[in-house]
Amino acid sequence: MKNDMSKKLSSFSESNDENTDPSGNPVSQHELNNQGFLGPIGPVGINAPALAYGSVYGSSAAVVVTAGTVVDFTSSGPTLNIAADLLANTLTVATSGIYTIHYNINLALSVISTLLSASNRIIEVALNINGTEDPTSISTYSITNISGVAAALAQAGTVSRSTIRSLNSNDVVTLGFRSTSIGPGTATYTSPSLVITRIE
Repeated sequence: MKNDMSKKLSSFSESNDENTDPSGNPVSQHELNNQGFLGPIGPVGINAPALAYGSVYGSSAAVVVTAGTVVDFTSSGPTLNIAADLLANTLTVATSGIYTIHYNINLALSVISTLLSASNRIIEVALNINGTEDPTSISTYSITNISGVAAALAQAGTVSRSTIRSLNSNDVVTLGFRSTSIGPGTATYTSPSLVITRIE
């Protein structure tokens, strides 16, 4: 009688120590405790765009503003899939996509005035893509020379702009002065920067 009871308990224990997976195969409780059944495979995720970024920066030494010239850069920041060329003052993107482009330039006007009437110097800055001006990137800055008597006058300001646009593989981006009005004194720029980042 005792042996019969032991057999029943043993049989009950064995039946509770095994389960079946979705295919009907027995799986031990030990296996279940270590790893459960695999669920269904989820949907395929959206591929993120390839990272791309690059930046160039100019000197703090003053450079004369000249219409029709590109801004001079002397150093570059970290780059990935964007090549910086300090000799040509360019940034070239490696892959097509949507990019943010931001630039910043410090401008100044200095003049020795002897009863000069006040006058404005208007400076226009724009991005160029493969040598073609981007009309969405134009910034205009007006520097006013206040009249004075035998005084050395100086006025400074900053021009900056951010734009989002599509760029193709191997597009070359430059920053340049599209125009500058004629007036007394010398207009100069310092510490320019140009930063490009891919967002899509």
